[in-house]
Amino acid sequence: MTTRPLRILAPALLGLAALAAPALAVGGPADAAPATLEAAAPTAPHRADSVNVRPATLDRGAGPKVPQVLGTTILDRGTKITTRAQEVQLYGVSDGAYVIGVWGRNGSSRVERVTKDGERTTILQGIRGDILLSTDGRQLFEGVVPRVGTTRVTVLDAVTGERVARRTFDGYVRVLDADEDRAVLGGTGPARTFWWNNQSDLTSRISKREGYVADIRADRVGTFSRTAEGSVGSSFVTSLAKPRTTLWRSSQQAVLAIAPSGRRLLTTYLNTDGPIGQLEVHGATGRKLVTYRTPGFFDAAAWETNQALLLTVQERDGSGVTLVRAQGTDLERASARMAP
Repeated sequence: MTTRPLRILAPALLGLAALAAPALAVGGPADAAPATLEAAAPTAPHRADSVNVRPATLDRGAGPKVPQVLGTTILDRGTKITTRAQEVQLYGVSDGAYVIGVWGRNGSSRVERVTKDGERTTILQGIRGDILLSTDGRQLFEGVVPRVGTTRVTVLDAVTGERVARRTFDGYVRVLDADEDRAVLGGTGPARTFWWNNQSDLTSRISKREGYVADIRADRVGTFSRTAEGSVGSSFVTSLAKPRTTLWRSSQQAVLAIAPSGRRLLTTYLNTDGPIGQLEVHGATGRKLVTYRTPGFFDAAAWETNQALLLTVQERDGSGVTLVRAQGTDLERASARMAP
């Protein structure tokens, strides 16, 4: 399984699906009033647990069962690989190797394959836009805005770096997830969410709303509606197989990560600005299960299992960072404290 560690330090979640797009109004009538399971079968009132995440007070547990990056170090069970770079981002695993983005202090950047014995191979020189590794680890997607109002998506072989496909789309789009030659893209200008098969080059619409998060294997996609003034109105979660049936709609929360089963959602406030100090876990139809707060802020997050999260927790003064395993109200450290 390829994890999808999600960085959540962006200045705001207001435009998660847009690269640089102007705000647009809500989509057409087909998406304006979808069927809603939440309305048909409301859940009983439930008081969610609330937990303060203070890494220094937690016992040490096992290392992460899925690969994570802490600072510039890759952690994966008993494997620990330290890279010499200013910043490292993990995209996933490909044929046993870690695929990472590396930024140097001299302004250079590249995508590399790193084996467990530390051998490094560059597969893309220069990171110019959004990067995503397919869940099967075979393809690397790069989204670049070559000119105003268009996005060029290039698909590379994740082992050799050779180009597999390329297409230019109208508007500003992002690849939200990909697996087995298919990708889910979300964008604005116009607002939409759609499938793209990079082998046949065929596309098919999922929604007229702009997509911002997806997980193909979990059969989930998150989309935004927008008000007439262009601000985000609501966040919708639907099945990719049945996108017209809304599983959950929220005017307050946006989805950050989807559990492999699709039955748990990690969320934060829909309109937020600055570092994130609070996260929530919701069930598949929106029921809030637990809230996590920290005196510092959360840097990245990923689902380790269907119920356990791996939370990267930065200290308030930025002097240290720790990986914390969270399952309901049970917390433990999954790493030592490291320099950020």
